[in-house]
Amino acid sequence: MPVPEHIHPAVWRASQLARGAARTLPTGHAALSAELPDGGWPLGSLIEVLTPHPGSGEIRLLRPALAQLETRRPIALVQPPHPPHIASWMSWKLDPRQLLWVAPEKPADALWATEQILKNGSCGAVLCWLPQVRPES
Repeated sequence: MPVPEHIHPAVWRASQLARGAARTLPTGHAALSAELPDGGWPLGSLIEVLTPHPGSGEIRLLRPALAQLETRRPIALVQPPHPPHIASWMSWKLDPRQLLWVAPEKPADALWATEQILKNGSCGAVLCWLPQVRPES
């Protein structure tokens, strides 16, 4: 099995130093930005956030970056572990009218919905929770 960083030059592990040529969005967290290639979240790329439990703070981690997105573009939440808490979004100065909450019945539907949203290109960000997804998906 190939080592992940040998699959493509843009694939790297957080334990490795890396620099890319991608446009980035500041993370809003100085220590995190200092560790990421090019100093922020890469735009137009897949970012995998691994947490011990879904819903344990990933939105709070991404909040500063989400606040920098265009206010006219929706933020898609696909299969979040908990319903979005509108008061929290408002207290974070995020417009809850931007939220597109997708709650599919089956994990396969979550993958399909995420693919369709990405193909459409109308969202400023797509956040998808896939607790038991196979790597090839």
